[in-house]
Amino acid sequence: MKKLKPTPKAIKENHSRKGRTSRNKGSSFERTIAKVFEKVLGIELVRTPQSGGFAKNKTSAEKFRGDIVPADSTKDLVLHIECKNAKTWSLPKWIAQAESDCPNGKIPVVIFHKHNTSKDYIALNLQDFLSLVGQAAIVAKKGK
Repeated sequence: MKKLKPTPKAIKENHSRKGRTSRNKGSSFERTIAKVFEKVLGIELVRTPQSGGFAKNKTSAEKFRGDIVPADSTKDLVLHIECKNAKTWSLPKWIAQAESDCPNGKIPVVIFHKHNTSKDYIALNLQDFLSLVGQAAIVAKKGK
């Protein structure tokens, strides 16, 4: 029996469905990370429109760059956050995106998820990490 080839329309619909699924997965991950920040920092974060894509080349939309931003316009976050939820990691590409999209005065970070686990990770420049952590990384030994 001869196998039928999918029509161009069927191929396009399949790609569209995969793209929609991927976008939904990314949006869900962004909301999850926003909730984690809210729980730990006590500041509400929200997804940016189109995950910050609309602000890419617009200086007037500078505060909406990144994937999640403070909901309260009177608050600011020193981090420029890019969230990634993919089976295959492309960390150098993700870091390059975060750095190129990052507004002046912010620290670009990439928060990414390890597939089939409950683990999330963060990547940022070592100097930026040290400037954030500073003296908080020094812990006195017990009994001294």
